[in-house]
Amino acid sequence: MSTPAKPFVFVTLQGPDDGGDFGPNTSGTKTGGIQEALDYAHKHCRDVYIVGGRGGTHEGEGIPDNIYTLDETLRVPWSQDFKVDSGNPLLYYRKESGHAIEIDSQMNCRYKFGLIASNSCDAVVCIKPKSPGPDDMKVVTACVFDFSAIVTGHPDADALLIDSSEGMIVNSKIFAEETNTIKCGVHLTDNGGAGQWISNNQIEVMFGNQMHSKGDCTGLQLGDAGSAKIVHNRFDMSFHAPRGAHFDPEKEHLPSTAERLVTLENFTPPNAVGADIHAQRNMLTLSFFGLRAPGTDIIFQPDARDNTVLAMTLPNGVTNNATSPTNRIIPNWPVGFDVTTPEFPASGEPLVNATSYAVQIIILTAGEIDRWTITDAGSTPQTTPYNLSLVDNLMRPPRPMQPPRQSESETITGGLFPGQTLILKPGEQISFDYSKPATWRWMAL
Repeated sequence: MSTPAKPFVFVTLQGPDDGGDFGPNTSGTKTGGIQEALDYAHKHCRDVYIVGGRGGTHEGEGIPDNIYTLDETLRVPWSQDFKVDSGNPLLYYRKESGHAIEIDSQMNCRYKFGLIASNSCDAVVCIKPKSPGPDDMKVVTACVFDFSAIVTGHPDADALLIDSSEGMIVNSKIFAEETNTIKCGVHLTDNGGAGQWISNNQIEVMFGNQMHSKGDCTGLQLGDAGSAKIVHNRFDMSFHAPRGAHFDPEKEHLPSTAERLVTLENFTPPNAVGADIHAQRNMLTLSFFGLRAPGTDIIFQPDARDNTVLAMTLPNGVTNNATSPTNRIIPNWPVGFDVTTPEFPASGEPLVNATSYAVQIIILTAGEIDRWTITDAGSTPQTTPYNLSLVDNLMRPPRPMQPPRQSESETITGGLFPGQTLILKPGEQISFDYSKPATWRWMAL
């Protein structure tokens, strides 16, 4: 009677000497035996389990009992219907350049990794479909990626890079308990619009930690200049601003981490941005903590349009550079009259609501108005990467579901009266023809 196959290919902390299939004692390995396990499982149609264990620090001493060292990039080959499970081991990348982990094309796969740490100048984890693997397509779709923490101390390195330069990344969930970086926590790129779609993904980071940085960092970079194919994604993320947190070498004799840790007081980090948004039509639930310069919790860049942000906190405010300012912020608290009230516009000159809030305009004095006009924001094409054919879905450019609609206006002949209210949504505009201006007050809804 033959012995049944084990459910997993096991990577163990002293494998194969401790009974595991692979591990740091695998002959010739540069990845703690993990690359060999992935390649074997890919060839023999098996899943993988990476053994972890308790790590971290306690009473000033490191606990190295769950560490696998990577002396070359761990390359996750294209897969379909495949699973990598694990405890929470630490994967420590020791080269000065290159990604710690590169993930190629995937379909209907699940990956659980532990804590990945690197001081390389390149992103720690890079999800980038390059090989025509599942169904002979370059794609990541219908997958789940789960990371304990993604950590880098290099000033030029992203923690997590989601890159559709060569293939689509769609219909997937990407989760991290923590990103810990002094540059960028999560970076999505479609190569400035020249790549493929990043669409219909759910991306969650419980703790976007940049408290060790002293500035010039970004929690979420959603696209780049020219991005046009990062749409319809959902984000749930928190961003903790730099505090210059560091260990004081003069306190190394103290046993407690809390005693040795120092943070800069009254520190406003330069160029520290919570969410830097270039993309379109995404839904974001965001929380911001700590001190940044005014207007840098969220920056809407010129290409940003039609994004909706549910803001749980927004202590440092918003900068709206969008060419078409139709991005919306829904605050988790009453903003009310705290929104800026602009000057009443010159006669015949349109004024755009660029506050990112829907506002109620309250007329205080009527002036002498002959007519007034409200103009909506129009719309961009409703595009999608999903068409009827699976091949169309993944290999051909998307077709518009409907053509773009130009802005439309409605003119009312007549004046205003005190107490009258008007609603103006983000990106909509209003103009007045008059011989004497009215006065008004704006209130965020």
